[in-house]
Amino acid sequence: MLIIKTFTISHFDQKARVLIDTQSKKACIIDPGASVEMLYDATEPGTNSLESIFLTHCHIDHGGGVKPLLDLLQSKNIKTCPHYYHSEEKTLARSIEFSRKNYGLPAQYFNVPSPTEYLDDKDFFSIGESKGRCLFTPGHAPGHVALYFEKQMIRLIENNKTTDIETPLLIAGDALFKGAIGRTDLPFGDHDTLLKSIKEKLFTLPEETIVLAGHGPNTKIGVEKKTNPFFN
Repeated sequence: MLIIKTFTISHFDQKARVLIDTQSKKACIIDPGASVEMLYDATEPGTNSLESIFLTHCHIDHGGGVKPLLDLLQSKNIKTCPHYYHSEEKTLARSIEFSRKNYGLPAQYFNVPSPTEYLDDKDFFSIGESKGRCLFTPGHAPGHVALYFEKQMIRLIENNKTTDIETPLLIAGDALFKGAIGRTDLPFGDHDTLLKSIKEKLFTLPEETIVLAGHGPNTKIGVEKKTNPFFN
């Protein structure tokens, strides 16, 4: 079974996620924008080993906690934990501390270190025995990616509520939201590119696919195809 724990974090109410593959006892943290000690504890380190850190994109609320998380792992003598993002995110990865100052935020958000490996050529991504597909979905950010899992047993945990599903699932980052799409008025955003990404990469997924967005409530691909005002 794949367990997905969702936490609302940072000054931007961003949703970070901890994924645990119960068979292999491997874990992954997706979009650690802040609260890295809580996210690390949620991997249940006494039982599971943190295998990787995955960024859908490198905006401050999604990537600002990567360096503190890596520092935390070093303090626990965990010498290596691969972290991944797309090469088109290089500029955003180096701009987080500039953004933090512009927003007047405390010094808890840091530039994202160079990745262990770029996601450009990765069609697939694994957490232990659970395999996901990397979907290149630029528009909100130039190197935005989403992570898609085929139908399998998945346990969703959020706000002390547990839901077991057996449907395809998409971790959509900030590409697609319930009744909305990601902002494109930020640097390097492009509205037409985002619409194209959603139509060609996300709306071609099975309609029953559960969508876990980077902000706000969950939705389904079929619901958004029928009701999202940006497409209807």
